[in-house]
Amino acid sequence: MNRGVVYRLVALGFAAMFVSTAIKSVYQVYFVEIAGHFGRGRADFAFAGALFMLATGLMSPVVGRLSDRLGPLRTVALGALAAGAALLCVALGSTSLAVFVLAYGVGAAFGLAAMTYVPMGVLVDRLFDSRRKGLAYAVVTNGTAIGFIVLSPLWIVLQPQFAWTTTFLVTGLLFAGPVALLAWLAARSADAAGLGGRAPSPQPGQGVWAQVRKDPVFFVLALGFFGCGATMAFIDVHLVAFWQDAGISRARMGLSLSLLGVLELVSGLATGWLAMRFGKHGLLALFYLLRSAAMLMLLGTGVAGMESLGFAAVFGASYLGTVVLTSMYCFERFGAAVKGQVFGMLFLVHQLGAFASVQFGAMAYDAFGSYRPVVLALSALTVAAAVLSWVGLRGAGSPAPRGARPAPAAGNVAVGE
Repeated sequence: MNRGVVYRLVALGFAAMFVSTAIKSVYQVYFVEIAGHFGRGRADFAFAGALFMLATGLMSPVVGRLSDRLGPLRTVALGALAAGAALLCVALGSTSLAVFVLAYGVGAAFGLAAMTYVPMGVLVDRLFDSRRKGLAYAVVTNGTAIGFIVLSPLWIVLQPQFAWTTTFLVTGLLFAGPVALLAWLAARSADAAGLGGRAPSPQPGQGVWAQVRKDPVFFVLALGFFGCGATMAFIDVHLVAFWQDAGISRARMGLSLSLLGVLELVSGLATGWLAMRFGKHGLLALFYLLRSAAMLMLLGTGVAGMESLGFAAVFGASYLGTVVLTSMYCFERFGAAVKGQVFGMLFLVHQLGAFASVQFGAMAYDAFGSYRPVVLALSALTVAAAVLSWVGLRGAGSPAPRGARPAPAAGNVAVGE
């Protein structure tokens, strides 16, 4: 198989993950401004972000099925079109809160789900043998880390210069135009290289639920992923507002977000490398413990702002590790016909945690004038996820012994051999 095509598809996946961060980061940075535009408090307006998180989860199994049946890159193209159309609707219908909630909360949510973790997991699963999937998936999903490093500080710098409607309009045009076209052309290239075929149809009685309902590993992964989604969503929606309340300077916020992205990049690659050498259950437990520690560090943020850098470093170190390891368990454990759909189900649980976190965070702020209660709850939740991972995943999907070189799966590329 042409390795050049494989590497180009990996680069395309990375680029899609990179630009997809704009869908969330423009909302994150302009959150307070948009809430004021519609005359809403944070709890009222946070519903749009909470709906976005929930809809992303609800659509993840659908995206998984599309990825299994149409192919991951065609799914990405559809997602880019949906995200572009949603952002354009938000910008052009800026006088209507209902338009914003439906367009962003539903349309952009499908766009994000169809451009990110689920289709990229299917893409990597088709391109690489089992030994290299974790590292390859880390490389592709590190597009989000570079997105944090580059795009989040960019929006912070641009916020005082451009109205939120202008930013949403330009971003929507980019998604609906060049991003969607590039993904569609890549899908045709994959077809020509024999990589665009459909997954095999499941055998009777071997549908998604039939495969997961009696598997305790699925439920352990799902419960842990709930905590992963809850902490990620709190950061995506409430972090900038939290730092603004603490008096953190704009420059310090930008530096902290960049640091978070850098550590996310490093930890994603490190996770793929470590997973080939050490037990994944222990690594996953460690990443959840890091996540818990980061949330506790957030409570120490003061006006000086240096604590924000420590939080960003620890949270960034845990950011992609949980996603990479959960994907490895999923794609190793479930059949080819339903891998994408099972991963989509896991992301549904992930986004249920996100929905709860976004809304509870806003309600806690309005009720107590502080995010402290939700931060403490998230820290406890990720400790529980660490314990579940350590106990419930021991011996499940253990890595090959060091030095072992399993044969590539049929249809996969053993890149580097």
